[in-house]
Amino acid sequence: MAESREVVIIGAGPAGLAVGACLRKQELDFIILEKNHQVGSSWRRHYERLHLHTIKQLSALPYVPFSAAYPRYVPRNLMIKYLESYAATFNLKPRFGETVRSVRRSGSEWSVQATSSSTIGRHVVIASGLNADPILPSIPGIEKFRGQGDP
Repeated sequence: MAESREVVIIGAGPAGLAVGACLRKQELDFIILEKNHQVGSSWRRHYERLHLHTIKQLSALPYVPFSAAYPRYVPRNLMIKYLESYAATFNLKPRFGETVRSVRRSGSEWSVQATSSSTIGRHVVIASGLNADPILPSIPGIEKFRGQGDP
């Protein structure tokens, strides 16, 4: 049987965590589904010398600025620490190891099927980031499609 939530957030990177914090402040019911086993997984995959290319004052997530002790351009290791602390600050507890298999409209709600769970939500936020490998659905005839207006 599917559990029911007001909002289903897909992804526990910066965007998913920020949405979760905002929803927590509004006392709305939500769940965060994350395919990996920790927050900010894309940051963990990048090379060690990576830094934000924007200054920290313009890069913090809602409600929690970066520490004054952090450098102007936050390095990868401190970004990971920040994301972990952010999740703890707002008591965000993503359900880890949950790869979302499908998101389908079901009447006025959304049905989200994941690795080991099924969730119904009034709203879905897809915050899976820009660094993921695209997943293309199987669509009959897609191999013959050449673009807009192709019969």
